[in-house]
Amino acid sequence: MFNSLIASIYLFSNRIFRAVHGGSQALFEGFWMGLLPESVYDVISQQSYGEGKPYTNAQYLDSGFHFWEDVAVRQNFTPCSRVLVAAAGGGRELIALTRSGFEAAGFECSRAMVEAGKRALVERGIAANLDWAPPCVVPPPPDRKFDAMIVGWNGYCYISPRDRRIAFMKSLREQLQPGSPILLSTAIRTPAARLPVWTARVANAVRACTFRAMVFEPGDTFPGRPKIHFTRRQLEGELGEAGFTPIRFYVWGGYGAVTAKS
Repeated sequence: MFNSLIASIYLFSNRIFRAVHGGSQALFEGFWMGLLPESVYDVISQQSYGEGKPYTNAQYLDSGFHFWEDVAVRQNFTPCSRVLVAAAGGGRELIALTRSGFEAAGFECSRAMVEAGKRALVERGIAANLDWAPPCVVPPPPDRKFDAMIVGWNGYCYISPRDRRIAFMKSLREQLQPGSPILLSTAIRTPAARLPVWTARVANAVRACTFRAMVFEPGDTFPGRPKIHFTRRQLEGELGEAGFTPIRFYVWGGYGAVTAKS
């Protein structure tokens, strides 16, 4: 009897704690996400990576494709084709693509990762270009269009809000041959997840109070930098609006990926 009472008290207090914690998190993230202008988002995104050591150390750079990348590349990319990597980090995908026989080029918004990545490419004798570009900006197109594209691991979900993501993808599509395959990896959530819903509501309320358009949607969060956790329907909608046709989805835990064609 006593043990049952103690267990009930714990379970009740745990529910209260998690509700209060989740509510305060939604209020904090939503307030700052709604208050800050997009130009500050970009500075935060750049600074939050610091030196980017988790993405520029030798072990990570030489780790090759992630398991879903390996499957997607083998099934969708034409061997020896020309591949663009957006949000290329320190160059892991560029190294893996070149070692697999592709011609690769990429860009990244973190200057520290670009400099580290360029050194890593030279050290490994990898003939791939890695350039810096401002956040959410696609560099000018080259003389020859690309045959395929990878949007680097978790890069897309850190672009906020929705209209900037769609504009980013439209700019990327202009650099691809018609019908080119792409692989986009991102954060995924279930439609029932409640915290991202309330964070977006708070952010939109702050936007309304400051006489700006309410641009956030369920899934938008601000855990140190803007990040959206997509549902499959949201991701399909954005890709469709940007001119891409989704082909296949991969989902595991809180992450996922989609292959599509331009």
